[in-house]
Amino acid sequence: MFDFTSWTNDNTLSLITIILAAFGGLFAYLQWRKSVKLKRAEFLNQIIEKIRFDDEISKALYLIDYNQSWYDENFHGGSENEFLMDKLLSYLDYICYLIESHNIAKSEEKVLDYDIKRACENWSCQAYLWNLYWWAKSRQSTCSFQHLIDYGLSNNIIPEYNFTIDSGKYPKYLNFVNKNICG
Repeated sequence: MFDFTSWTNDNTLSLITIILAAFGGLFAYLQWRKSVKLKRAEFLNQIIEKIRFDDEISKALYLIDYNQSWYDENFHGGSENEFLMDKLLSYLDYICYLIESHNIAKSEEKVLDYDIKRACENWSCQAYLWNLYWWAKSRQSTCSFQHLIDYGLSNNIIPEYNFTIDSGKYPKYLNFVNKNICG
């Protein structure tokens, strides 16, 4: 047992100091946690604002939301739609990267889910991503929108059987040769 007869005023002051330090540490931790949550919310808000209010991204999403066909033989080579779609898909790819690296939580992902799914479900997006994927693969490279493709495939938004090189689902607009592609 503890012998209280040897307890001194210095011991009491030390105990009070330790208790106050513990409460101070707990308070600092709670403030830090609140600050992190606020920064995450601000970061998510920046992502949402970019999707909703950036002119080019909004135009690209409009084409997707209204299921307009935009990917055809005239797309590549500097068309306005090429710039718009590359900007949108790059941003969605970045979001998918953040999700994959757990920098966006599952609850935050739900806020962005609609835009990612709409892009991945869109036939023109799938055709464009398919062309880019196999073009990059034929050059032993990674597609510039690989995180978006992986997200679409792993969440069964893009049907995996459509994404094979021989599916015949999408028109081939980029110059890649099937025999150069491994796997």
